[in-house]
Amino acid sequence: MKNDATARPQTNQAPVRLSKGDFVIALRKLLQEAGNAGKTSVDVRAANLHTDVGIYPARGHSMPTCCTVMHEEMQPGDEILLTPPGGKGPTLLVRYKLPR
Repeated sequence: MKNDATARPQTNQAPVRLSKGDFVIALRKLLQEAGNAGKTSVDVRAANLHTDVGIYPARGHSMPTCCTVMHEEMQPGDEILLTPPGGKGPTLLVRYKLPR
């Protein structure tokens, strides 16, 4: 049996960081699906969006990036329903108006 480091994951490796683009794609897909279903708005919680994209909670999570994307994707008429104490956290809740 050969000793190949790529044969199996190493348990001491740092988790893969999720990119801003990963969250943008997931959020836009969620908004599009809600719009296609005829909804006039959709409430998105950061913890749920992060879980859709990658494991949360987990060591090395990307919650700050997730929250940044949620803020950057807001348009006029959207509103923040709940802001976590630190500004960026799993309880961030945004209501996005539809259609976009």
